[in-house]
Amino acid sequence: MDTGTPDMSTVEGAVKAMIRRISREARGQEESVPTRIRDCRSRALDDAAIRLLETLPPSLRMVALRGQFPRVMNRIADAWNSPRTFSALIDSLILDSRGQRQGFPFEVMIEITELRDYYFSMVRPEAQPRTSAPGFRSYR
Repeated sequence: MDTGTPDMSTVEGAVKAMIRRISREARGQEESVPTRIRDCRSRALDDAAIRLLETLPPSLRMVALRGQFPRVMNRIADAWNSPRTFSALIDSLILDSRGQRQGFPFEVMIEITELRDYYFSMVRPEAQPRTSAPGFRSYR
């Protein structure tokens, strides 16, 4: 009859006890120390992102993006002063050119598109990317 405690007198019992101990420790420590350190660093907004957020209107404070994807917010802040880089970055975030990407949650996509609209209408209107391909004829 198995009482749940391994018999330490046998090799099999010792192995079972070691497996249980290791699995208990693994459950208590879900991630390795380097993984936790890396995750903490990647969850922090850098100084450029904080300065950018402080300059944005209250309606564009990117609450969902900065909370869920601070690394992306850091990349946006790095590209902020270069319209070409900013446009390429935002387009890569909105459009999946690599395939098989899960995509952002709806509220994050809304914030990204609103930020793009704000940037090209208020911050850098002269850098507005073309919306139609060359040779495109509209329907009139």
